[in-house]
Amino acid sequence: MYAWNRHRVSVVPRQLRVGLGLHLRTVSNMRASEIRKRYAEYFERTGHTRLPSANIVPQNDPTLLFTNAGMVPFKQYFLQPQTSPYKMITTAQKCVRAGGKHNDLDQVGYTPRHHTFFEMLGNFSFGAYDKQTVIRMAWKFVQEELQLPIDRLRVTVLESDHETYEIWRDQIKLDPKQIVRCREEDNFWSMGNEGPCGPCTEIFWDTQDTRYAADDERRWLEFWNIVFMQFHRSSDGTLTPLSTPCVDTGMGLERIASIVQGKTNNFDTDEFQIIIRGVDQLQRSHAIRPLDAQVEVAYKRIVADHLRASAFLVSEGVHPSNTGRGYVLRRIIRRAVRAGRLLGIDGPVLPALYSSLEAAMGAAYPELTERRDSVIAVLQAEESAFAKTLDKGMSLLTKLFASNAAKVVSAEDTFALYDTHGFPVDLTQIIARDHGWTVDVDGFNAIQTQSRERNKASWKSGATRTQLSDEISSKLAEWQTHGISTRFCGYEIDPEQVSMEQHSRVVASSMLSNGDALIVVDPCPFYARGGGQEPDTGSLTVSASDCEAPRTLTVKHAVALPNGQAAALCVDAQHTELQVGQPVVAAIDMQRRNGCAVHHTATHLLHAALRQVMGDTVTQAGSLVRPDSLRFDFTSTALSDDRLREVERLVNRFALASTPVNVTHTTLKAAKEQGAMALFTEKYQADNVRMVRVSNVSVELCSGTHLRTTRGVFPFQITSEGSVGAGTRRIDAVAGVAASKWLQQQFAYAQNAAHILNAKQLSKLCDAVHRLNDTNKTLRSDAAKWLRVAAVNAQTVATHATTLGSVPTAIHILAPESSAPHTSDARLVAERACHLRDTQPQNAHVVIQDTHIALAVNPISFPDVQAGALLRELLKKLPGKGGGQGVLAQGRLKSAVTDIHMLPL
Repeated sequence: MYAWNRHRVSVVPRQLRVGLGLHLRTVSNMRASEIRKRYAEYFERTGHTRLPSANIVPQNDPTLLFTNAGMVPFKQYFLQPQTSPYKMITTAQKCVRAGGKHNDLDQVGYTPRHHTFFEMLGNFSFGAYDKQTVIRMAWKFVQEELQLPIDRLRVTVLESDHETYEIWRDQIKLDPKQIVRCREEDNFWSMGNEGPCGPCTEIFWDTQDTRYAADDERRWLEFWNIVFMQFHRSSDGTLTPLSTPCVDTGMGLERIASIVQGKTNNFDTDEFQIIIRGVDQLQRSHAIRPLDAQVEVAYKRIVADHLRASAFLVSEGVHPSNTGRGYVLRRIIRRAVRAGRLLGIDGPVLPALYSSLEAAMGAAYPELTERRDSVIAVLQAEESAFAKTLDKGMSLLTKLFASNAAKVVSAEDTFALYDTHGFPVDLTQIIARDHGWTVDVDGFNAIQTQSRERNKASWKSGATRTQLSDEISSKLAEWQTHGISTRFCGYEIDPEQVSMEQHSRVVASSMLSNGDALIVVDPCPFYARGGGQEPDTGSLTVSASDCEAPRTLTVKHAVALPNGQAAALCVDAQHTELQVGQPVVAAIDMQRRNGCAVHHTATHLLHAALRQVMGDTVTQAGSLVRPDSLRFDFTSTALSDDRLREVERLVNRFALASTPVNVTHTTLKAAKEQGAMALFTEKYQADNVRMVRVSNVSVELCSGTHLRTTRGVFPFQITSEGSVGAGTRRIDAVAGVAASKWLQQQFAYAQNAAHILNAKQLSKLCDAVHRLNDTNKTLRSDAAKWLRVAAVNAQTVATHATTLGSVPTAIHILAPESSAPHTSDARLVAERACHLRDTQPQNAHVVIQDTHIALAVNPISFPDVQAGALLRELLKKLPGKGGGQGVLAQGRLKSAVTDIHMLPL
């Protein structure tokens, strides 16, 4: 039997370099688009249902930042196969590995097969076929569709999986020398410590890399993994055969494309090369910057890869931010921009290359073209913001590289770059590495942890909430495994009715650690589906028995079941568990439900009004629907006051028209043909979507609760509008009864202000405010004059000459505050420092009064000196905090200083 010369502990992308005696030929030179098409059509012919790629942002799976494998969208079906609407499925799944446990970001560009974005071709069975069937299908595709020569192929099997070995040997007729038995750590797959698991078999390609012997695994490239989920692993490790075995397969499109196109590097395949040629063309339009050839190639690959990842993420509604998925996206964009700058591209990078991405992948993913303008707007805004950050960070690092012989960027400097200037630590590491330096990452992490601890509010309650959330998620997953379900009947309720009662029965119940109960009732009227809408609250009345009176339990909130179709209820059960089958009367808080319906319908009208005023490039980036307000995030440039008022006017006009809000169910294709807008971050069933239509105004796919007509939205009032990130705006608004209350409150504020300012009428309030402002300006001007006089005449009790770095410095101690009873000490200290800076420019000047400290430097005498940097240097010896600009820095000492001898100089 053939065996590996083993270096292998897990199946990972092989790290092959170009050249070095490789003798590869093109097998069929099939384009990636053709491989994608043939794969889908082949498995459709074998009875599989072709589904579109799920979103990169996983739905109903808080454990993952991104979809990182083809099977992720079907995890619930692997846990509960009988719930799958299809027994055989095939997909080409968009995946991202950047951030969290699965993070390939730092390797991208420097290895042949690491990517942040990639496509996984997969076919899946939920009890439809066995090992023999899937192996035969896979081998036929490899032989007939891809036409890969048998002598270049090997397969692996689990050493104890004799059935799979015999299928390859006896039915496929593969030479036993081409079948490799592997250990469990290589060929046994599981979803976690508990749950479905099983052996796998993998197909490998001989790269013919002559650096390695034929039996050296480094010569072989794995391109197809077939997993047989035939066991359930319990917490003690026991394996129990599943009643419905499943099959999960995965083949990376980029990897198989490199094989059939005869390439040793995924970046040399056709779709990547379209983008890289775009990079070449863009680079030639800028000043040529000499680079090492291998480094230049790496930077071009980084740009190409990161363009794909960032464009797809933005197209699905992810926007750059400082947390979670948004932070990962920001890192990807900024890493690409920096690579572009190093290639000599001084202008836009990713927006300028977007047409190349469309040429490469637009046919397969039409959303790239449909959402082109909004994606480019976000990329452009983030690049513009980063350009300032990059220039500032590079300037600071350049000075640091020139001043520190140790060639280590300290933890403090790294944190200052990150915290003050928004410079990502991984970017600091890359730049430092390029200059032969290292970064004190451990020290940075320690400082960052301390900072988080200082800024964390109510951490104990937060920890409790996280623990409780994990407990609920675990119980919901367990119920899903056991087929617990319920019918949602909440859409049948008129949101404007005063009260409602639904007779139901308990179908599942579990006590939580905080004394509450998690309950599923059937049917369930409580809404918890999401779409930005807050869940219902209410009560459950437990029917009386012979020995006790009826009990009414508070429903704190509803939690969506994993299938997203109904809700489990978090109930204040008073430490008493309800029994399965027990009858209950469910009552929703209808005032809350009506408030949510008002603001959800208002959200649709607001979206439509924004698109009318700002254009069709406006796309929803997120929303929050509360009973008393709404929040709407959207991609757009800033709105002028006039445009904001026009949006507000349109929504009120839509509301007063009393247009019916119609809800219908149809197919996804039919809904799109009718112009329905879909939220990028939501995943919709192709054969059944819920369409909410306001005639001649709005058509959207939505699972939320709505009014029967638009009339209840009036009045509508925008309460704030602003930026929440690059290219993303946010509107907060109120509608209906909540808006009436808000307007009454604003009227009361205006009346109080008028009374205080002696304005007899509200129409005179603005005049009164202007008069007050003019008086205030005069007083401030007079105060500033007296402050300058006080600074010139301030009494100095001691002066000390010293040196900070290489800068001659004079330290002045002012008399205690009581000597200037009518002057703010902090302002006096700063003004005195500025006076000394201007009158004695040959020194930097430090002025201290009590705990206040200021440092000023003359920019003509010391053009390369930053006052803030000098103050930080001084505060290393003199405990305190401070910061500032180039010519003036201010701070506060931990202890008052009244004499030079109190300084540790």
